[in-house]
Amino acid sequence: MSAGAPAPGVPEVPGFRLLSLLGHGRRFDTWDAWDEARGARCVVKLVRPERTGEPEVLEAWRREAEAVTTVGHPHLVRGYEVLEQPPGIVLETLRGATLAAVVEEGPLAAGDVAQLLAQVGSALGYLHRHDWLHLDVKPANVVVDHGRAVLIDLSLVQRPGPTRRGSGTPGYQAPEQRRGDEVSAATDVHGLALTALEALRGDPVPESRWRRSITRACPPGTPPELATTLVAALAPRPGDRPRLEELLAVARGLVAD
Repeated sequence: MSAGAPAPGVPEVPGFRLLSLLGHGRRFDTWDAWDEARGARCVVKLVRPERTGEPEVLEAWRREAEAVTTVGHPHLVRGYEVLEQPPGIVLETLRGATLAAVVEEGPLAAGDVAQLLAQVGSALGYLHRHDWLHLDVKPANVVVDHGRAVLIDLSLVQRPGPTRRGSGTPGYQAPEQRRGDEVSAATDVHGLALTALEALRGDPVPESRWRRSITRACPPGTPPELATTLVAALAPRPGDRPRLEELLAVARGLVAD
């Protein structure tokens, strides 16, 4: 593939040929691309042109760029390099499908969910040990392929502390995100538990339902230790949720069984 002139409406990124638009977000556009230097497919994530003058958006880009290019983990998407003009990030291309797409075909077995928890949870734990929070753990941000799960999209990554009110994806936000309170590792525990619960059920858990009676959200046949831990991880108060290490211990115990 040679880098010719980009098609109308396609940004020009030196050294890369943008092939197709994968995602169009509020702050970023994500492209399937060809990397001329590496001679391989990649993903190029660019700040949207009309938002490159906004300090808040550029700060979010810098945070994601730093986290994804410095925190390497087998179950976290890899960042290859940071682009300055236009501002963006070069990421690895992943095979497989999002967990959201997989779950549309039906629920996962408890053993598969436990493996998913163990893998994504290990990536979150590594992020946390480097003082980063993901803050948008959801099925659409997990790519699965032949038993391997990879956490993607660090657009909301930040250090522990205050966050803006309403940050995250509606339906997957922890209560403290909706309020704009302090966020911590417990916020990611909430997102991971809700993701696992959706995989077990085969469909999203409506907020109104799990707020009233979260115990009924776990499908019949869920191992009791897993159901109990997931219920606890969705507690409204961050301090009442189990630590990530506790959730990982339950998941790894089920995988070992």
